[in-house]
Amino acid sequence: MEIGVDTHKRTHCLVALDHEGRQLGTRTIANTPDGWAEALAWAGGKQQQQHRRWGIENGGSLGKGFAQFLLAQGEETVHEVSPQRTAQYRRRGRTQDKTDHADALAIARLLLAEGEQLPAIQRDDVSTELRLLSDHRDNLLVDRTRLINQLHAQMLQIDPGYQERSGALTARRGLLYCRDITISGADGVTQTRLLIVRQLVGQILRLEEEIATVTGALGERVRASRTPILALCGVGEVLAARLLGELGTVLRVPSAAALAALAGIAPVAVSSGGRGGYRLNRGGNRQLNRVIHLMALSQRRCEPRAQAYYAKKRAEGKTRRAAMRCLKRRLVDVLYRCFTRDAVEPPIAVAA
Repeated sequence: MEIGVDTHKRTHCLVALDHEGRQLGTRTIANTPDGWAEALAWAGGKQQQQHRRWGIENGGSLGKGFAQFLLAQGEETVHEVSPQRTAQYRRRGRTQDKTDHADALAIARLLLAEGEQLPAIQRDDVSTELRLLSDHRDNLLVDRTRLINQLHAQMLQIDPGYQERSGALTARRGLLYCRDITISGADGVTQTRLLIVRQLVGQILRLEEEIATVTGALGERVRASRTPILALCGVGEVLAARLLGELGTVLRVPSAAALAALAGIAPVAVSSGGRGGYRLNRGGNRQLNRVIHLMALSQRRCEPRAQAYYAKKRAEGKTRRAAMRCLKRRLVDVLYRCFTRDAVEPPIAVAA
């Protein structure tokens, strides 16, 4: 039985089909734990002896709670369905209605036709914790940078040459200098700027404490995972946390090439009118792409085998950017072997 679920903030619409595509029923439930239990009981009453397969639109946002509930209750097959695929199958219907029922029916038909190829939703685990903490840490760093920029702008108006005495505002010494600065005979505007400066410094110092707490929590979870990627050059606990958060502790892609495509590192084939070639992949998981890029930068600076591989590509006539893309693709192979063999392989095979 195929069950399509069109998700919304307050309600979910369900449509069930049998293995021949006949509609077995439809149901609208509240997007609450009680509503999820009602949906599971409704599905169980349709065909108790037949395997159920669920397709949930927006299974990582509006439908996440329902998807995780189903997995916790022992449902083995829960798939993620993108709104684009829902619209594609809805347009194949005999009418062009845009209703919750039409969307849920389209999802169920997509399950029936392509269920084996749809991505499976996984239960939340330590990788979910790492992704949440990594996102939170990134947001805190953005806030810290914004406040430092504001502090710098105020200090330039108070004392344009302050950095010669304070040092960088990213260091605690520079922040304390700004907090403790005093100006005798300051007018009202300058006193107001000093007040703002002290408040900004206080916010920055509090943010730094929060960043340190989150970074410590990341490190604890990464070390507990005993991941072999920590032994790679250029991978510390923060980058390892992002990798594990995006990929999971168990890799679910079938090959290194698939991992490269997922990260947006593999080129995209293009051809038209008998002419073929490749172009850069601007899609993929950009967070994952960023981590691998930082790894490549570190390895190009510190890892002899990576340096030799990069120099080899440059000697072949590739530009700096093209050589870096080749190095990133090689690092994808290394990461894949780390995840699949549970052991660290040599980062770069220069002869390859």
